[in-house]
Amino acid sequence: MTVLPLGLRQLFPALLAIMTVLNPVSGRAAEPAAEQPTVLITGSNRGIGLEFTRQYAARGWTVIATTRRPEEARELRALAANRDNVVIERLDITSDAEVAALAEKYRGRPIDLLINNAALLEKLDRQLLGKLDYELFDRSFAINAIGPMRVTEALLENVAASGQKKIVTLGSAAGSHGLLNPPANLYPYRASKAALNLLMHNLALDVAKRGILVGVINPGLVDTRGVLQLKPGEAPPEEFAALMPLIRAGKIRLITPEESVAAMVKLIDGLTPAQSGTFLNYDGQTLPW
Repeated sequence: MTVLPLGLRQLFPALLAIMTVLNPVSGRAAEPAAEQPTVLITGSNRGIGLEFTRQYAARGWTVIATTRRPEEARELRALAANRDNVVIERLDITSDAEVAALAEKYRGRPIDLLINNAALLEKLDRQLLGKLDYELFDRSFAINAIGPMRVTEALLENVAASGQKKIVTLGSAAGSHGLLNPPANLYPYRASKAALNLLMHNLALDVAKRGILVGVINPGLVDTRGVLQLKPGEAPPEEFAALMPLIRAGKIRLITPEESVAAMVKLIDGLTPAQSGTFLNYDGQTLPW
């Protein structure tokens, strides 16, 4: 894992704020093609979730791509329109009713790989000491920690019935005690991701006897906002303005969703029992909790 110089560490949380976020149409529960594994992905409408959908679909997997607002997921809908192995489902991971309905729809259907990708990072100015938004704390925990646990518990028997038996959750270096450096900020986001780490570590211990593998993966500094595609003269998102000279000079290297997901897919393919319940970087390095 690349260690940023002290000056760049001050900017690292801003990068996390912009690049590693989440988001969470609906179709019938189509039967998978013979012998093809099935993956269910939360937050599939953009960024990393959309790229997971694209890459697994290209590999011939049956993909159940979930999103909170299917009607607004134009890229995902276009992808599904050209692929008969992609089914789009409406899912808000904070909703007991929607998660239960999805679990009932797919009752008895093996799911080889569950990817908990959906997450929340917003209102950076309300994540600072003295300005903390406690409603944001509630939303952060509901989406980043409780939501993945709700989906995982609801679909656990589907995973257990599959051939690969894998549950993968996207964590964040921002939730690691061992990687915590100044400045102190992002209180709700960091705390919710730290809680997610513990939940998935605990889950790994709980399901090991059933042969289920649990991976927690940091996707890296991913350009989910298209900064690398900016043309000369185009203004970056406001929160990127101070970082652009460093990015253009190569002092901060972003990776594309394609790069991050390709590396994570390879890591997931080779996930071992010894790695279950550990915190992994997208390149396979073990990170501290």
